[in-house]
Amino acid sequence: MNNRMVIFGLMLLMVTAVFSQGKLNPYKYVIVPRQFDFQKSQDAHQINSLTKFLFEKNGFIVFYHDDVYPKELQENMCLALNVKLIDKSNMLKTRMLLELKNCNNQMVLQSPEVDTKEKDLKKGYQEAIRKAFVSVEKEGYTFSNHVTINDNQQSNKTVVVKENQPAIKKEIGITQEIIIEKPVMTEPKYQEKVPIIAAIPKIKNNLTVEGDFSSNKQTLKIQKQGNQFVVSDAKNNVIGILYATSQANYFIIKWLQSDDNLPKLAFLNQDGDLVIDDKETVVVYSRKSL
Repeated sequence: MNNRMVIFGLMLLMVTAVFSQGKLNPYKYVIVPRQFDFQKSQDAHQINSLTKFLFEKNGFIVFYHDDVYPKELQENMCLALNVKLIDKSNMLKTRMLLELKNCNNQMVLQSPEVDTKEKDLKKGYQEAIRKAFVSVEKEGYTFSNHVTINDNQQSNKTVVVKENQPAIKKEIGITQEIIIEKPVMTEPKYQEKVPIIAAIPKIKNNLTVEGDFSSNKQTLKIQKQGNQFVVSDAKNNVIGILYATSQANYFIIKWLQSDDNLPKLAFLNQDGDLVIDDKETVVVYSRKSL
């Protein structure tokens, strides 16, 4: 009897170990609409680009709903989660919640309702989205090909366990550092702010971070200098440095000609545009040239 109980206990532990992994880990992709139901236009208040950025920041491969999907996703749409933001705002507060559903329209994750009293509508929406996204961050997402999900499986049999396949881990870290070579500065007081920076790897799909970018406020020119990249403005003044990370499309940017020169996260998206997160908002610099 005791032996049977021990065997049963071991089997229970094994089953628990297999199925206790993060609920988001089986999903490789996230699909974000260009316009949620409550928006009056595409990417109003930069809600959609912020949502896409936050999922990319947490290791997902993200597409807009009308993008061309890779063959793997075309053949199995159940590898993707669909994002929905629900706006429950009133006159006093911006209130939202985030939902992630699978290919069978089943709820995989739903955040609690979050709110903010921020008066500015754009800042209010973006602050609420970041608060809702905490539920995703708590999952500690790491894509695992131990689990495959197929659209022809029943809802109570959507998980198939495959053995001896290593998980793909998300990791961001600054690589070996080297010194920038003779940056051009129109104002000498910023010269001392030039940091030691890292070598920048090439981006997948032959895209690099080198080129001209622009937002509605600023134009950036990113040039290779030796084994690194520097960021210049329209007048060819060096205003920033990019640090490499272990993920080829992620960078750390440090603004030089600014009172706030704390490092910020920068991301080169699928379109080759540069997205910079400054914690209060997300700024998209559209690529003008390669």
